[in-house]
Amino acid sequence: MKKLLLTLASLVAFSSQAAVISVDLAESEIAVGETTTVNITGAFDSQTEAFDFALLSVFFDNSSLLVDSLSLGSDLPSDDVFFDPYVEFSENVGDVTMGWYSLFAGAYTNPAPFSLFSFDVTATAEGVFDFTFDTTDMLSFDFFDSATFAPIAFEISEASLTVTDGVAADVSAPQTALLLSLAMGGLLVARRRS
Repeated sequence: MKKLLLTLASLVAFSSQAAVISVDLAESEIAVGETTTVNITGAFDSQTEAFDFALLSVFFDNSSLLVDSLSLGSDLPSDDVFFDPYVEFSENVGDVTMGWYSLFAGAYTNPAPFSLFSFDVTATAEGVFDFTFDTTDMLSFDFFDSATFAPIAFEISEASLTVTDGVAADVSAPQTALLLSLAMGGLLVARRRS
């Protein structure tokens, strides 16, 4: 009987689906001064994971990766006249935050993966920079459906960006003086022998 209950419990646990939130980088390695696009994507079950409120912050070192505020964008619908639904972005020290709400327009659902938000960063220093989420802080990570009052389970996929100095390694050139000396020595030895 215990085996049957454990089997049933494992089937229920493995059949439950979770939304997938991930950071995708256009390039995972760039040089100082170059720009790449950071895209935060979401894949939700369109039948069970609709939401009418979203708050998501992605954390990274934005003192070394400068955000182009004109590049902030989202696939979520936004009405700039009546502000329902509405997307809002903010850039803070250490993170970029996207907020979305829909009071009367209804919950958002999409059967295909979509861009929650994206932005461009320009590297100003060398290093490896992580793009992370803080799922323990509901002030920076929350998806909510006011119709069901049910939390949405998530799987998180984060990313790292490697920034190099962009200077090619020095390749030693042949020593011209040494080659000239060897050639002159060879001519001198050849002349003495003849």
